Amino acid sequence: MPSGSIEVEVKFTAGPGTEARLAALGAALAGSSSFRDRYYDTPDLRLTRADHWLRLRQGAGWELKCPPVPRRGAGGSSHVPGALSPEPPAEGAGGSSHVPGALSPEPPAEGAGGSSHVPGALSPEPPAEGAGGSSHVPGAPSPEPPAVATTYQELTSPRAIVGRLCGVLGVAPVPGWDQVPGAVAGLGLQEFASFVTWRRSYRLGGLRVDLDQADFGYTVAEVEAVVGTQQEVPAALEGVMQLQRALGWDGATGVPGKMSVYLQRHRPRHYQELLRAGVLAGDPQPPPHDDNASGPDTPAPCGPSKVMGLAGAAEVEMGPSAGERQPSAP
Repeated sequence: MPSGSIEVEVKFTAGPGTEARLAALGAALAGSSSFRDRYYDTPDLRLTRADHWLRLRQGAGWELKCPPVPRRGAGGSSHVPGALSPEPPAEGAGGSSHVPGALSPEPPAEGAGGSSHVPGALSPEPPAEGAGGSSHVPGAPSPEPPAVATTYQELTSPRAIVGRLCGVLGVAPVPGWDQVPGAVAGLGLQEFASFVTWRRSYRLGGLRVDLDQADFGYTVAEVEAVVGTQQEVPAALEGVMQLQRALGWDGATGVPGKMSVYLQRHRPRHYQELLRAGVLAGDPQPPPHDDNASGPDTPAPCGPSKVMGLAGAAEVEMGPSAGERQPSAP
């Protein structure tokens, strides 16, 4: 996947008929894989509180997932003198990429972000008479995706990753930070999450569907499209939501991602900090007076745990109730 690509995704719950529905729609099994993800942040959580997710994926390398437009107050747009500037977007990628996760190491299918129509899915109803055609005003910001969808820019080149990290943290790079491991050590970043995912992936036109089960006992699925510019996001979102509905999920409520559930279960204080920062939606608990009042963060168990199979699971383990929050971390 080109560095600087924008991922538009919606998470949903896979049921016993999901893979059969995918096959009926003409989706092709792209493969099965397993991999370990390790995530890094500063001790005071400045990266994730700014919605920046630095990940080392087994077999794929380093990746930084971040908002296409830096969050207000996150410090992501401030340039530090001497800091590495992000690499320019690839030819044809458009000029709006300021500087991430698909969460997968495989590149998007040819034509990703092109036609958003899903074979067999219902076409959207035309606008009411007098409503006009496109409601987008030239030069106006693109409409925000619904709360159940997420958009992240994915940086994979070392130069772009280090440049963005330094911008968010407000520091200038030093010699030896041309590669991510050097910057991780120099910035004092620490691993805060590590888990294994088993994945089955399908492709349908420019869309990808990942069916994931994590080694800490959580199963989730997602539909995603990958585009090159912010202007392509609305069309990609339409295709993603259309396929989600064709798979039997109405999209009215959000499903938490793996990281959200991992943090809630194994790093509750970190989870509460992200609720307070607005990175995750929900009602945060008041900060504890005592360091141990909310319980210590505990590591997730290493190795596989009892997880339902995706293809024929009669029930899927859900994390927090869907109404508890809508957006979820990668």
